[in-house]
Amino acid sequence: METLPLRNTARVLRVLVLITLAVTAAVMLMVPGLTVLLADGGPATATAAIMALLSPGGAESLGLKQPLMFFLQCYLHTWERPYSAMLTLFYWICGTCCGVILWQAKGVLDNLLRGLPFCRSNGAHLARAAISCWVISGCAVARAIFWFRIEGDLSPLFTYNTLFIPGFFMAGLLFQVMAALFRQAAELKEDQDLTI
Repeated sequence: METLPLRNTARVLRVLVLITLAVTAAVMLMVPGLTVLLADGGPATATAAIMALLSPGGAESLGLKQPLMFFLQCYLHTWERPYSAMLTLFYWICGTCCGVILWQAKGVLDNLLRGLPFCRSNGAHLARAAISCWVISGCAVARAIFWFRIEGDLSPLFTYNTLFIPGFFMAGLLFQVMAALFRQAAELKEDQDLTI
């Protein structure tokens, strides 16, 4: 009786993971345009740039007559300046790693829906998610070092980027521990199935 709420929760989570994966892919297409807007001294944050673009007349307020053409041209212009190139690479690598983490979560949820919570593939999914977390943490370190060189002071320490470093490093450790637990549970289950 207790498996029904677990499966219903897994179904809902699977749908949410797929929606988040689709949104991540859509936003990654806009990354060069957003980084050029930020590097040109446009809106203070990427969120403000997106909100300005989505609001009625927002594209014109940013000086964009044809937003689609602007975003397409940014695929070429983002590489002209080191800061916008670094920011584009950072967001693309982090977005790809987040996509990998979401895809691994989908794999774990698929196994739960099949009634196989303790299988070796869940351990592999969690191990891949751990590696993705560590890549994000490493990219955040590289971005912080790059930013320190540009700014020449400690102001980059007080940004969200510095939260990525310990946050994703610890998330990677947590995923690695969970992967080991799932592998051990799968081995115990296989031993138990053989003795029966």
